[in-house]
Amino acid sequence: MKLLMALLLIANFTTSTDLRIYESGMAFLLNKNYSEAIKEFQTLVEQYPQSEKADEALLEIGKYYYLIGEKDKALKYFDRVINDYKSSNSYDNALYYKGMIMLDNQDIDSAYGILSKIKAGIPDSEILDKVYYKLGEICGLKGNYKQGLYFLSKVYMRFPESEVFDESMELASYFYYKLNNPGEGLKMLSFITLENIKDNNVPFLTTNLLRFYLNKKYKIHRTYYQISKPGVIITDKRGTLYAYSKKEDAFYLITKGKMRKFSTPSEVTSIFYSKRFGFYYSTSNRVFNKTEGISKSFTDGGEPLSNIVSIAIDYFGNYLIYDKDKAVVYKFDKTGKLLKKIVAPADYIKIRKDGKIFIVRDSRNVIDVRDFEGKLIKTFANYSKIVDLDFDNYDNIYMLVDKGKTLVILKEDFSLFQKIDIYNLLGGKFYHMTVDGDGTIFLADKSSSIVRFN
Repeated sequence: MKLLMALLLIANFTTSTDLRIYESGMAFLLNKNYSEAIKEFQTLVEQYPQSEKADEALLEIGKYYYLIGEKDKALKYFDRVINDYKSSNSYDNALYYKGMIMLDNQDIDSAYGILSKIKAGIPDSEILDKVYYKLGEICGLKGNYKQGLYFLSKVYMRFPESEVFDESMELASYFYYKLNNPGEGLKMLSFITLENIKDNNVPFLTTNLLRFYLNKKYKIHRTYYQISKPGVIITDKRGTLYAYSKKEDAFYLITKGKMRKFSTPSEVTSIFYSKRFGFYYSTSNRVFNKTEGISKSFTDGGEPLSNIVSIAIDYFGNYLIYDKDKAVVYKFDKTGKLLKKIVAPADYIKIRKDGKIFIVRDSRNVIDVRDFEGKLIKTFANYSKIVDLDFDNYDNIYMLVDKGKTLVILKEDFSLFQKIDIYNLLGGKFYHMTVDGDGTIFLADKSSSIVRFN
């Protein structure tokens, strides 16, 4: 009897100790003392692997390494949960984070397979809404919009209070438009709760989509702003215009009547805005991320790129760069490692949200549309002297042609929506353009004016 009591006391002491270590780790975590939190969780999993909190400690360690970008380390801890604690409450979360790591590593098939295990094997998972959203997003990356809509429909039918509800509806709206059903796309936007409208793109997207649904042509124009010798321009798709002044070697950030200015190290050759990664611009030999305050140079076989004329950033944060001297479209990862290149003699390139590369060539008279495997999707040569082009949130195509005298708008399937003689309408030629999230078009001439069309 005495021996049994002693064993019970020891067991009780052991249990309370592991719980105290876990609670201590969580307290450190809440106070953002991450190093001490990780020490406590490490102690727990090493000394008490059978603890009821061991799986949660492993998960927290993995999440920490994931958030600081050490994804290989994170994966080891998520795998321990997946392999050793299959019946735990942390199992689905560990699978989810492993799927996110696969997605970050651009292994979208593995990501899809891992996330599908949660859908199929844990139907009561508390993160099922996020799983459906990510599965829908992955389908979109693969161009499988119908399958993507199936997963997104699960979010709005089963999880109307989900934190990913609004994002799911925005993405569903885009998918429906890609499937030539803008009416259903508008319906998806209408599901987004009114109190959240200020925090998302709904007003912009609705205006943009209604224009093409109702076949409402562009006709209103006015001078938006004047700067000295405007160069490249772009918007963040939510009302902020980035306009480069060649005379001043500086950018103007213009939003809601307010203006800020920052200088650039040398002449800017290209500009790009990514919703996920921020604002980028290039000089002839470097690419700058203004949002993160970093810049990079790139090399091919030890030789630096020295005539960068076009840049874009894809879904994964890879750099897509066209060097005119080398006549090559490059794909580099975030660290600057060369992933792929396509030989493509061109005047310049533009990258659309769906991953299509628009290669403007033959002195700006021909456009080849390719995927990044190099496969030719379409060639059109029915427009001459294409001085600039851009895309809206729904992949419709906007082009300045005839040496900047004509504005041509094509739907995302390349059918003609509208053609505007801006030379006679506005009395001049324009050389740079961009399209805002609501479909508002900005045109820049060579002297001082930026004109707005809506």
